[in-house]
Amino acid sequence: MATLNDVIDYSRFYCGTDEPPRFYYEHFDYEELKNKIFVPVDDFKLGKVLCKNTKDEMIIHYFAHDKEQNRLLINNLADRKLHEKVYAVTSPDFSADSNNCWSCFNIGNILKSRICAYRWQSECEEAVILTLLWGDESTYKMAFGNVEKGSVVAVSSQGVTDMRIFKKGLLYGIDKIQPENICWYGKVFDWVSGYYDTSKIIQMQTRTQLIHRKLMLERFKGQIDLFSA
Repeated sequence: MATLNDVIDYSRFYCGTDEPPRFYYEHFDYEELKNKIFVPVDDFKLGKVLCKNTKDEMIIHYFAHDKEQNRLLINNLADRKLHEKVYAVTSPDFSADSNNCWSCFNIGNILKSRICAYRWQSECEEAVILTLLWGDESTYKMAFGNVEKGSVVAVSSQGVTDMRIFKKGLLYGIDKIQPENICWYGKVFDWVSGYYDTSKIIQMQTRTQLIHRKLMLERFKGQIDLFSA
């Protein structure tokens, strides 16, 4: 198991400083992005049923159980072949527990996710949407630092255990990054509209919605366009 110092040393290899790897701005067309099908990494087969062409229509996301992404801790490029089959991917959603008093746990997981994002984007030349992870203020440097302004990001509100910490970190990230769009997994809270133009938020489909869409496709063959994701 890698310690926080191991992860920071690994990050220094890419950055040369005690900072997260740089995440570069990449333009995604909003009209195209909102029509993509967001599929959890552990259910690619479901996505194949829903997409005529996965390379044009599917985005793989990592808002799944930790066991579905822990292989990336051993090999950051473990899913490279899968990524080559889709339009874009979000970076990993390693746990960052807002109630965890050990900030080193959160910082370590945030850095691991940022390193994956860097390698996928810079080394593999993949289209990557940065997943924002944070805990308390001690994590902000690693969570939001070195992200080029305007970058499209992904956020999950599922499993939020401390709304105060979630809100404070999200507002800090929005102010610092000024994302063109946010791909949002879970409920978009009412208060978000007071700080960000919610017309720029792309609501990611839940697994339940995808399964419903699959069932409708099976029931009404050839008429899937009648049903929203």
